[in-house]
Amino acid sequence: AYKVSKGLMDQYGEGRVLDSPISENGFAGLGVGAAMVGLRPVVEMMTWNFGIQAFDQIINHAAKMLYMSAGQFPIPIVFRGPNGSAHMLGSQHSQFLEPMLTNVPGLKVIAPSPPHEGNGLLKEAIRDSTPVICLEREIRYADKGEVPEEEYVLTFGVGDVRSEGQHVTIVAWSKRVKECLAAADVL
Repeated sequence: AYKVSKGLMDQYGEGRVLDSPISENGFAGLGVGAAMVGLRPVVEMMTWNFGIQAFDQIINHAAKMLYMSAGQFPIPIVFRGPNGSAHMLGSQHSQFLEPMLTNVPGLKVIAPSPPHEGNGLLKEAIRDSTPVICLEREIRYADKGEVPEEEYVLTFGVGDVRSEGQHVTIVAWSKRVKECLAAADVL
């Protein structure tokens, strides 16, 4: 919908990139099954607001399968897509799902900010052997930034200090990082 994955089908072929009907519960379940047999699917939600339709698959199956199978079925899957408010999209497209998803045992949740972070964290997510939720801010899709040409991966759970000062600590993620840096410049 936002052309984030445009060109992938041409580059990798219809055997690796599927353009499925819009049925979040269906394609999330297909992804969970694919992960159970050893593939590393990346499931794109048109918007996380509609991804709520797939929460049964994500929360009750993907996040719990390793535990429920006594370690027999790791689920190396990434669910990614736009999250949060954007330009005049109404209440059905403006929900922030971080609070819900970060409280689900068995899920890792990432919310990248600049382009290099999105690239490096997504690579780490694809290589991870557990379910990863990637919450992208649609409003940031047009942002430009440097992305290293050499291969790199950003490690989960490691913070990035963007600006050092002496009086205030601000912790932010996703879109708010850019806004907090702008505020720090003013101060």
